[in-house]
Amino acid sequence: MKPANTLQVDVGAGYAAWAAGYDAQDNPMIAAVERYLDRHALPFRAARVLDIGCGTGRTMARALAEGAASVTGLDASPEMLARARSRLAEPAARGLVTLVQADLAKPWPELATDFQLAVITLVLEHSQRMTPILRQAARHLAKDALLFIAEIHPDMLKGGLGGHFERGGTTYALPSHPHDEEEFTTSLHAAGFGAPVFDTVRADAETIAAIPKFAKKAGAGVMLTVRALRM
Repeated sequence: MKPANTLQVDVGAGYAAWAAGYDAQDNPMIAAVERYLDRHALPFRAARVLDIGCGTGRTMARALAEGAASVTGLDASPEMLARARSRLAEPAARGLVTLVQADLAKPWPELATDFQLAVITLVLEHSQRMTPILRQAARHLAKDALLFIAEIHPDMLKGGLGGHFERGGTTYALPSHPHDEEEFTTSLHAAGFGAPVFDTVRADAETIAAIPKFAKKAGAGVMLTVRALRM
């Protein structure tokens, strides 16, 4: 059997094509984020939450289920936001949800500046430079607000495994850039955040049992999480 063809696509085209099947895909990185948040709860309860690169609204739905006061999601992809609107239709009707289309690397539309918690999951890999996004995040967070980031581990990205999906025998590969702890520390400091706290999720026996697709990465770091406070 021939290996799948690989097609390099830009972020916009990639997510436009990926959106319809995104939530149905057996994606080990999404599973890793969900498992991590199950085991390391974020302070969603009663918080005004900003989801930067919200995609189909998965984390926004979790935040509301865990008692968030309101959720606002930013994403560049109209196709992914359409999925989020469908997922969040009921809380949106109650005024708990705001969805905004925006290029994260460019100036954002007018938003509140007192969010108490911001999340960025599986997003920053698509940007060569994190600092412009983190600076804008800082401008919209209250003092001492928490920023939580979860990204593909840089070792995996350096090994050539980045954001991708398969359809019809073709692998669609999106731009993916590794960001290590040193770069995160520098970028967060420049953006106005305090010293970050890192956590590496490794493909150990327990992780592989929960997410079998990580078996081929046994022992390696598969996800890097970061927590930092707005100063």
